[in-house]
Amino acid sequence: VIEIKSTWGDRHYVGLNGIEIFSSEGEPVQIANIRADPPDINVLPAYGKDPRVVTNLIDGVNRTQDDM
Repeated sequence: VIEIKSTWGDRHYVGLNGIEIFSSEGEPVQIANIRADPPDINVLPAYGKDPRVVTNLIDGVNRTQDDM
């Protein structure tokens, strides 16, 4: 379990682009479950198609715009 208790500068948004977990042998571990509370900004009435969702953290794309 990874529980993020606070953010840096924004009360509601944590700026992560990916999470990778490795076994003691250095092999990637498949993440079985991921969740956030709230799940994303799309729960707000003014949003609905914001791409910043928690499942992006484990989609294997761990780059920022600057990395492209």
